[in-house]
Amino acid sequence: MSATSRIRVEANGPILEITFDHPPAHAFDRQASFDLDAAFTRLETDKTLRCAIVTATGDRIFSGGWDLKSVASGGDSEDFGPRGFMGLRRFDLTKPFICAVNGLAVGGGFELALMAPLVIAAPHAEFGLPELHRGFVPEAGGLWRAQRKLPLNVAHDLFLTGRRLTAEEGLRLGFVNRIVAREALMQTARDMAQQIVAAAPLAVAAYLDLTRALETKSDEEAFRIIKEERRPLHLRARASSDYHEGARAFAEKRPPRWRGE
Repeated sequence: MSATSRIRVEANGPILEITFDHPPAHAFDRQASFDLDAAFTRLETDKTLRCAIVTATGDRIFSGGWDLKSVASGGDSEDFGPRGFMGLRRFDLTKPFICAVNGLAVGGGFELALMAPLVIAAPHAEFGLPELHRGFVPEAGGLWRAQRKLPLNVAHDLFLTGRRLTAEEGLRLGFVNRIVAREALMQTARDMAQQIVAAAPLAVAAYLDLTRALETKSDEEAFRIIKEERRPLHLRARASSDYHEGARAFAEKRPPRWRGE
C-alpha cells in the first residue's frame, strides 16, 4: 500500500482484513482502486492466506464508490488498470472474501458486495446504485451482477428509481447472508472466515472456479463442463492428497489435516 493509502490491510493469521479508511465516505480514487486490487492480489498469491474480510471504519458508510468530487475537479483518471475500478474485473480469485458492511454501500461499494461470495451487514446498512441519476451507468459489474443476485424487477427498481435496498430486504431476497449488530460485525465475519479456513483449500478454489463457469449454464451444459471440460483447479483438487483426507478424518473421528497439495 502507498503511504497515503485510503485502505488498511492486515493479516490476522490466515485471514486478510481489508479496511476502508478514508472517512467520511470511503470513496475510491485511482490510487485507492489500485491499492485494493493489490490487496486482492496478496490474498490470491500468499499461500498462508485463505480468506479475506472487507469492511470500513466508522458506523455510517461502507463505501461511496467512485470519488466523484475528484472527478468533478478533473483530478482523477479513469485508468484503473486491467482489473478495473476497485478490482471489480477480477475473475481469478480462488479464495473467498466476506463483505462486512457497516453502513451505506453505494456505487462501487455495492458493486463490491455484489461480487463477494458472502455479505453480512449491520441492521442500518443500505445498498444503492445511483449511477443513472448521476448521468452514467454502473459499468464496474453492478449492471449485470445485480440482475443475477436479485430478482430482475428489484434490480430495475434500484437502477431506475435510485432507491436503496435495506439490509432486511437484502436478507429476505438472499443477497445478504446475515444481519448482525454493528459491534458484532467483525467478530461474526472472523468466525465465518474461520469456518471457511476449516475447509479444504483446493476444494474451495475449485468450487469458486466452477461456480463462475457454471453460473449461467443449463443443467445439461453444467454437467458437460464439470465432467468433460477438465478444468485445471477441479482436476488438481481431485488429484490431491486432500481428496481422500476428508473421508479418512471422518472415519478416524479427527479434524482433517489439509495439505493443499
